[in-house]
Amino acid sequence: MNKIYVLLTSLLLLGCDWGLGPSYDPTSETAYVDYYKEACDSTSTNMCMRMRFDTADDFVLSSVPNVGFDNLEWGKRYTVQVEVEYDSSGDHDLYSLLSVSNEEAVDPASNPFVLTFSMSSQILLDNLNSSWIIAGEDVFACSNSDCALLTNAYNASEQIQLEFSAIDDQLTLLTVACSAAENDFASNCEGVNKANWDIAHYQTDCGLFDPKLCYVYRDNASSDDTWYVFHYEITDFTAEWGTEYDIQVEAVTTAGSVRSATWLKENSQQDLSADAFNVVMRTGVKGLEKSNAGVLSYDGIEFNCAINFQCDAINNVIDSADSSSDRILALLTHAVIADDNTVLLAIESITCDASSDEFKENCADEHDEIIWFE
Repeated sequence: MNKIYVLLTSLLLLGCDWGLGPSYDPTSETAYVDYYKEACDSTSTNMCMRMRFDTADDFVLSSVPNVGFDNLEWGKRYTVQVEVEYDSSGDHDLYSLLSVSNEEAVDPASNPFVLTFSMSSQILLDNLNSSWIIAGEDVFACSNSDCALLTNAYNASEQIQLEFSAIDDQLTLLTVACSAAENDFASNCEGVNKANWDIAHYQTDCGLFDPKLCYVYRDNASSDDTWYVFHYEITDFTAEWGTEYDIQVEAVTTAGSVRSATWLKENSQQDLSADAFNVVMRTGVKGLEKSNAGVLSYDGIEFNCAINFQCDAINNVIDSADSSSDRILALLTHAVIADDNTVLLAIESITCDASSDEFKENCADEHDEIIWFE
């Protein structure tokens, strides 16, 4: 009888689900590793890789422990084969490098990146001799002024953002982008905030690689009265030439600079069509070309140069440009609003023109009304 009882108990035990959960065997996967790393989190003293497993996805910070990745270099993107181990929930638990299928160096000039560090974590330390070290491994040099900014941020236990380039596993500090106390970091350096902006009644060249017109704006909360060129579109907002706007936006700040904005509401607008303004335009590829039937076209916007007899003078400046030295012009313009509310942009005169390498010194610095940020 005892033997039968033991046998029945054993069968029951075999048939029970004891909640041990499923097990997951390791798999071999293709992964892609980005050309730079980031701090694993705000309190960590370690750097983590940026990875993805599908080329359609963005690179994301990976905090999964890894083995064999130590020889991957800053400044190179890798395609690798990895063994993925899983935890009891089926989540990735460990990456072991099996092989490198491909590596590609990125162009450091066109691929800078920004790293954020919390100085209180001690991930970033003074390495003496005008250099600092990241996570006890990666050393970079700094100028006297940048070293001083790093020291000040360290002493104040601030958060800091540094812009780098990387080539051949070497980091080059380009600039100290932003630093602030941890409580102020989101609003000053990184985050989404509401702001009230004035949008000028005209646009001007963005100062980017390709000729393009951008909005001119200023933050109403700023202590100064400086106007800036905004290099991006303002989502859901279109301005009319000759009208100045006071609008509320949702601004996204990255590395101390506003990188995008979305219109929320209009506070007010003002007709400034009677006030002339300077539009900066550039010659060269995709830039300003000679007039046609009294009209100049720049970034798809038409400007009338015939009404004030300016076409010949502007065409002469364009002719003086050559392939090695483009010309930049500041054209005094005003917006003429017709009865049907259409706007004619009439060029009154050439305020200044110079070669591209002399425009800032000879024109922008000499005329406060010329807005130019290259």
